Formats: sequence, structure tokens, C-alpha cells
Amino acid sequence: MSLRRKTAIITGASRGIGLETARQMAQAGVRVYGVARSTPDPAPDGVTMLAADVRIRSQVDDVIQRVLEEAGNIDILVSNAGVEIVKPFEQVTAEEYDVMLDTNLKGTFHLIQAALPAMQGRKSGHIIIVNSVAGIRGFTEDAVYCASKYGLTGLADALDEELRGQGIRVTSIHPGATNTPLAYDSWSPPDDPRRPYFLQPEDVAEAVVYAASQPQRVAVRQIVLQPTIEPPYSDFLPVETVQEFAPEDE
Repeated sequence: MSLRRKTAIITGASRGIGLETARQMAQAGVRVYGVARSTPDPAPDGVTMLAADVRIRSQVDDVIQRVLEEAGNIDILVSNAGVEIVKPFEQVTAEEYDVMLDTNLKGTFHLIQAALPAMQGRKSGHIIIVNSVAGIRGFTEDAVYCASKYGLTGLADALDEELRGQGIRVTSIHPGATNTPLAYDSWSPPDDPRRPYFLQPEDVAEAVVYAASQPQRVAVRQIVLQPTIEPPYSDFLPVETVQEFAPEDE
């Protein structure tokens, strides 16, 4: 199915997977609105960047309202903003818990709930959640991040059951280790010798575009992407100083 003249909103679009997805969608003829707390300068051709924090519902509502006023509809909604803080479970603070859950899970809740009435009114739309393999298996020193991603898996599965009869499709994308700022900021330094084996942002973006371009009769419920040569995750060590990362990092 051609994506030309479709309208898409992509969160976490300032770099990494989100930026590459915005670029590929625009190249496919989609009218793209990229959302991030900070926006790249310049933005990719064909991409309108909007500044917003997905943790704040009023800012998400403003984004949805602007897109509807300018484009008239929302065909594709890509929830990609994510945050990861890697450390032993007993060392995770309540504030760090809130950052991860509010960005990864509640941010997706805000985005979908704000855009859903427009999709329901047209009985058409595609919600794509860029999740993680951490949404289908656990990883040491990553318990809260995994919890947020497992929550997204449940949310996507339930929404698929709830919305499929209304003409709205829901897809989960589960990438393994990917060469993004989120990875090297949180658990894999830039000089990690295993980095050449990682997926690239364009690999994940291509999966998003593939799911979005399927005919309306096809529901791609879940895509799992793994590096061909799987890095030994148990050998990864977090960086010495764990930082709070911006929601658009993933």
C-alpha cells in the first residue's frame, strides 16, 4: 500500500530510531510530524518538528490539535520516545522509576489516547509502538526499564483486541541491541567492541515503514528484530555514571 499523502506523528524524532523513521517516512511520501523535547536543526526534508514532552498530557494534546488543524487527520501514530537507566534494582530511585515509567508507558498512553478519537471518527488508523526485546524478556540491572516495556507489550496486545474491529491496527516493534544514543548513553559505551554487531536505526525504521505500508486487510501485530550475531548481554556493564536521558533518545 502506498504511503503517499498519509499523515504520521513520530515521537522521539530528534535522533536514533525516531529520526531515521521520520526520514524514511518522508521519503515514502508521508506528511511527517516529528515530536521531541529538543528538535534537530535542520530537520529532515519533509518533516515538521514539534517540541513537546510526552510525559505532559497538555503538550501532547497541543501536538495532536495542531496536526489535525493542519493535516485534517492522523493516519499513522508512531510511539517511539523512550528512556533507559541501567543500574542494580536496589539502587533505582523513585525519581528514576518515574522517569522511565512516565516516559515509556505513560507517554505512550498520553499519545494514543489523545489521537484515538480522530482515528475512531474515521474508522481508520495505525498505531505503531517501538518497544524493545526488553518487552518480551528480562535483562539484569534493567528491571524497571523491562517493566515499562512489558507494560507496552500488554497495552499493544489489549488495544489490538479492542480496536481491530474499528478499523484501527496496532503493531509492536521489538528491536534488540541497536546502535543508538540510548544504547551508548546507558549501557554500551561508544568504544564497545560489540557495537558493530548491533542493529542500525535504519533497520528498525524499515520495519516500521514495512508495517505501515501493508494493505488494510493485513494486521502486523508484532515484529521482533535481533542482531544476526547476538551480543552476550550478560557481559554488558553499565556506564559508571548513570544519567537521566531525554525521552527522544530512543
